[in-house]
Amino acid sequence: MPSTLKTPGVYVEEIVKFPPSVAQVETAIPAFIGYTEKATNKLDGDLSMIPTRITSLLEYERFFGGAKPETTIEVTVTDDANNNQSILVTQPKSKEPFIMYYCMQLYFANGGGPCYITSVGDYSGVVAAATLTDGLNEVAKVDEPTLLLFPDATRADGISKTEFYDLYDAALAQCNKLQDRFTIIDTLSYDGTFSVDPNITDLRAEITSEKDYAKYGAAYYPHLETILNYVIDPERIIITHIDNHEAAGAADTIAANLTSIDASFSVKVDDVLENLGTFATDGFSGKLADVIDYLYKDDSDASNEGFNIGDADDNNKNFDAPRPAKLVEKIGELTDGLEQLVILKNKAKVEGSAAKSALEGELSVGELNTLQTQIDALVDLFEGDGNIEDKHEELSKLANSLQSAINDGSDEATIKGIVEDNDSNILEVVESFLAGAFDATSPADGIDTDFDDIITNWSALKTAIDTEIVKDTNNGSMHGRSLKSLEAEDNATYNKIKTAINNLPMELPPSCAVAGVYARIDSTRGVWKAPANVSLTYVVKPTVRITNDIQDGLNVDTTAGKSVNAIRSFTGKGILVWGARTLAGNDNEWRYISVRRFFNMVEESVKKASDQFVFEANDANTWVRIRSMIENFLTNQWKAGALAGATADEAFYVKVGLNQTMTADDILNGIMNVEIGMAVVRPAEFIVLKFSHKMQES
Repeated sequence: MPSTLKTPGVYVEEIVKFPPSVAQVETAIPAFIGYTEKATNKLDGDLSMIPTRITSLLEYERFFGGAKPETTIEVTVTDDANNNQSILVTQPKSKEPFIMYYCMQLYFANGGGPCYITSVGDYSGVVAAATLTDGLNEVAKVDEPTLLLFPDATRADGISKTEFYDLYDAALAQCNKLQDRFTIIDTLSYDGTFSVDPNITDLRAEITSEKDYAKYGAAYYPHLETILNYVIDPERIIITHIDNHEAAGAADTIAANLTSIDASFSVKVDDVLENLGTFATDGFSGKLADVIDYLYKDDSDASNEGFNIGDADDNNKNFDAPRPAKLVEKIGELTDGLEQLVILKNKAKVEGSAAKSALEGELSVGELNTLQTQIDALVDLFEGDGNIEDKHEELSKLANSLQSAINDGSDEATIKGIVEDNDSNILEVVESFLAGAFDATSPADGIDTDFDDIITNWSALKTAIDTEIVKDTNNGSMHGRSLKSLEAEDNATYNKIKTAINNLPMELPPSCAVAGVYARIDSTRGVWKAPANVSLTYVVKPTVRITNDIQDGLNVDTTAGKSVNAIRSFTGKGILVWGARTLAGNDNEWRYISVRRFFNMVEESVKKASDQFVFEANDANTWVRIRSMIENFLTNQWKAGALAGATADEAFYVKVGLNQTMTADDILNGIMNVEIGMAVVRPAEFIVLKFSHKMQES
């Protein structure tokens, strides 16, 4: 209704009778800061250093990829004299430092929901505390996260205990500044051989003693053995096979495979060379020749259809249909032959590596190095920038791009770019198979190609292996082979080895599992319920078995009050979180995690709801509305069980008003003080049952 009535008539005024409401903010939205395989939404790396909200492991895999495969797991297969087989696998000799993906599995398995991922780098670098701190600074710019975690920090390359806990100090400082989040802290490592683990001593010595910071964090100990499976690279897991039943198994297998490959190589290389092109003074033919010929034909008549790519005048070139489609077809025929050669090279590489491994105890270092040089001479023709595999892959990508352009109905400029103008184009890659300049009208006799040395280098390698492999004595047929190659040759043993590897326990820091517990308890019980006496999923056991005596020293720190929450194994109950204290363990106000996090929730919820009153009149009408709004919210919390008291008046109070929370000077300065007191429920940490004898009365 207008504030001033001037025109006669009937006016309607809606009178506000109800106070606004407070919407409860989310309480368990972790921000995971660490390293990922990728950080891509639409463009490569476009999510790097950008806190990104996800709701499932599937979304994580879509945007951030998976785990970095382990390559240093050792597999030993032993056949005894009675032909009984045993398989022994070891933990990775050098574990990959990137564990974010595994930690996400643990988080979601324990009840986790929406969260933020901040990728500070990919797997090409090393885990560094400084980079994790940069990620933490980016998370500070996002309002929604309520929990801070650093899964990769325990694996940081060469990190000192000071650097490790400085990272958590920075997180606690952010929590104190923003007052809407909480930090879950891991110990750098664990050592159960001491009565007091030095890692606990380090945590208490290095992490901040400032009470206003310590109340925003909780530490958990020890690390956990989980049922998660290592992601492995089966091509780099090499098998050691000791055969005490049948001598020279490796030698026989390698010799037979070499013979098979030799036949294929001679035929296939000859075929591919023929397909690539037979060059002579009177012309040339073959698949490479077909592609080059089609690119250079001058299109003077229907039978001479081509792009006329050699004409200096672009106006004389022709990129119209059906030329692009036919070019894709011809390139496909060329790449098929290249792919067969690559497959044969891979087989030769496997046999060469197997032979070298089998002969390590038989040949001198110099002889082994000579064999490796001959392996490299063949492999290097294929692998590496600008070599056969690289060109094969690039040509295949360009053919796919050309086909996509055809399907999309792209214009001539796009087609021309793919064929000859772009930085990477078909003409350039095709001609790169030839050593030296190429004249389409007069090809040189015997022009060199990338393939001329393949048969020569293969023959030298085969001869060297055949000469030395007879010296092998007790290596089995699988010796020196990759797990990948075994999949087709002996699937039963392959599956046994995979099962053995999957049975290896994976150790992870506890923070991610605990974050999942926070989310689960918040959604099922409420943020005021202590996240303790709760079982962990996907966990086999803690890495250190904690007794009551050990937990005495963890739970109560008589020196600085820095409590550490234990994760313990109980018979018949499973693996339980058995502690509910913040780092401010001696502070009666902020001792318990649930109290701190409930205050965070109420403070943030009321703060956001109160934004609407900024610049409203600082008078009794506004005071009543804001007090009623907060009281209604806290009444609901009391009814839910978050506040202790027989009545609402006993559970909380809200004060606002002149001469109550404000002076006249406060009002003149634009200040409205609202005082809120809450009797938050606290966990029954120690239940004491008192028994006594009673005299017989009858």
